Amino acid sequence: MSEKSKRLMMIYSRLKSSPVTIEMLSSWAKKNDVQISSRTFYRDLYDLENSVILPNEKLVVAVGEKNRKTWKIEYINQEEPLTEFDINSYILFQKFLPLSIVSSRKDSHEKFASLFYKKYSKSQFENFVDVAKSQIKATHFFEGSVFTDYHKILDDCIWSIQNKRGMELLLVNYDYTSISSHLKFPQVFLPIQILYHRGVVHVSGFLKANNQLLILGLEQIEKYKLTNDPFDNSAYLQHLETELSRRFGITQNINDEIYDIEIEFTHRTGTFVHKQFWTETQNFEQLENGNFIMNMNCGINRELIGWIFQWMSNVKVIKPNILKKLVTEKYKEMVQIYEDDTVLVSNNSYRPL
Repeated sequence: MSEKSKRLMMIYSRLKSSPVTIEMLSSWAKKNDVQISSRTFYRDLYDLENSVILPNEKLVVAVGEKNRKTWKIEYINQEEPLTEFDINSYILFQKFLPLSIVSSRKDSHEKFASLFYKKYSKSQFENFVDVAKSQIKATHFFEGSVFTDYHKILDDCIWSIQNKRGMELLLVNYDYTSISSHLKFPQVFLPIQILYHRGVVHVSGFLKANNQLLILGLEQIEKYKLTNDPFDNSAYLQHLETELSRRFGITQNINDEIYDIEIEFTHRTGTFVHKQFWTETQNFEQLENGNFIMNMNCGINRELIGWIFQWMSNVKVIKPNILKKLVTEKYKEMVQIYEDDTVLVSNNSYRPL
């Protein structure tokens, strides 16, 4: 196949999923070290329209501000065009997917984009080219960035959940959620749910040996084996929901107690915090001085204490005393590390025994 034919097929393939501009094609050429002028791309698009486009398709050119042209394929069908709100929603769904999903399932994402565009090609996607390219963006802050075999682990977890089959966890790496220091692997694990939390896709389930709830980030799972051993998940589903309702986030609590927790925030910080979802039991009230009081009923865990430290001097624990003590002790421990220039070692003060 000639270089021109390869180039035409590339442009055609790109047009089948969304509109393009000369700038977008030039950017593609630069990334792929292809030396080609904008004028050549104009000729390519002309050739496409007259020799490659199929009978049920047509190449449409939209002219915007400053004579800026956008090319798109319209498919001849009976579908009603999408509204501006619909198109914006579609772009938001695309852009705000977790990095772990985008990176590990790129081919699937492109297939869905092509199918969606083919069905609604008469909609004015050409007016949203810049928005889709650069004006809506996710930072992916706090999301994973290394995904070796990620898609396989996720698909295997989904298969096990759908088919109610146990998994044998052979090797599990670092700790997201305060796993007990006594827990050793391998363990037979009964997966119940895929759970997305704070930028990480987790699998939650129970250990067969003792019915202990275990929540693992997928990146933690180093080695595992699928089994064909069935289990009944009906009781486990309710147990999972009940246990998660007792936690602040998903981290294991330090004990079995549920506490009436009261935390005060400064006016500015509280104005932000009270508009966010943190836990089902949260309730806020504003004081006469403008500060906010947050009340909630849940256990105490590493996630809660770390979350409190996040707000630095704009937050104060009012009750219970055990939470105040844990926060102040950890603060003193941190200060002592700096004062003594202590060598850091891994620790988890809030790991259940």
